[in-house]
Amino acid sequence: MMFAGFFSGFFSYLALIRDLSKAVAMGLAIAISAPPIVFAVFLSGLLLIFRLMRAEKLLPEIALELGSLDPEIRQNALRQLLQRKDAVPILLKVLDLPADKNEFWEWNGEKAHLLAVEGLGRLRAKEAVPKLVEKLQRTKLRKMREKIFWALGEIGDLQAILVLVPFLGEQEAEKALRKLGQGDFVDAFHRALDSKDVNAIKKLREWAYRREVAAAFIRVLDSPLVAELLRFRMLKAEEGSSESDKDNKLLRIWQQTFKHALNSIWALTQLRAVEALPLLERIGRRRLASIPKDEWQDDPIIAECLQAIKILKPFTTLPRAASFFPEDTSTLPRPAPAPEAPSTANLPTVPESESKDIA
Repeated sequence: MMFAGFFSGFFSYLALIRDLSKAVAMGLAIAISAPPIVFAVFLSGLLLIFRLMRAEKLLPEIALELGSLDPEIRQNALRQLLQRKDAVPILLKVLDLPADKNEFWEWNGEKAHLLAVEGLGRLRAKEAVPKLVEKLQRTKLRKMREKIFWALGEIGDLQAILVLVPFLGEQEAEKALRKLGQGDFVDAFHRALDSKDVNAIKKLREWAYRREVAAAFIRVLDSPLVAELLRFRMLKAEEGSSESDKDNKLLRIWQQTFKHALNSIWALTQLRAVEALPLLERIGRRRLASIPKDEWQDDPIIAECLQAIKILKPFTTLPRAASFFPEDTSTLPRPAPAPEAPSTANLPTVPESESKDIA
């Protein structure tokens, strides 16, 4: 452990100030006095520094300036990069650099990644779409997600639609989908979410992204706001609110959340989204646990969940996924008669006038 502390402190300090004697002193001090957690921090910092040192050799200096702690230097670096013929591969490599922040090295990885995504969007680099999709699936930062949505919309590659659809409900994702020519379906999603519009569901069924649309409604249901709403003993619909209550912004948010939760459950049922069953069952149990037993029957969330589960459960036993449309059976082969069955070709036919008298 002492060796780990010494080497982490030694190499970190040496990389920062390039002074051998001071680096040895820092390594000894850390090895003697620091707890194990400090060793881990130094080791992670050391890895970051080594990756940046390697990047200095592989990338032009202007690329590393995207992560400068000075906003003016960052913006100037992006402007210069956009004028280079090799801007796209450089920006893609920047996205592989650490997203951490290191003040000693004057590196802000988050800012560098945001600017790299912005640059790829401005250049409309279609070859960057796989990398942006990968980054979108990994990131937990809202700013980064929104910047990637914007970039995908600017690039205009239709393959991005599949990735954007599950994020319906997020403004930047919807802007990108509109740029990609999917505005009608964005509107249909909101009509279903806001008012249980049957025609909107029909429109969404025409789309080639049923699973992704279902994922968007599931995201609405699985949001922190809905989870918080389920803790309330009483749920009020908007019609029952007084005028003074309607002026309260927080209450309006709860009312909209309540409406969207109910309408999402309805939409998932209409879409026959059996993949939503685990979430619906979890919401139902959570709601049952939060209110007295004598109120279960009148609770709208419980009622909607029970109805949805009742409809969706049978579809889980089908041999294949349920279709939105009735199946055409007219071309299916008919069973052949048994070889030993007597022929009925010579039997007299029953006149139509006598058919009603036959038991």
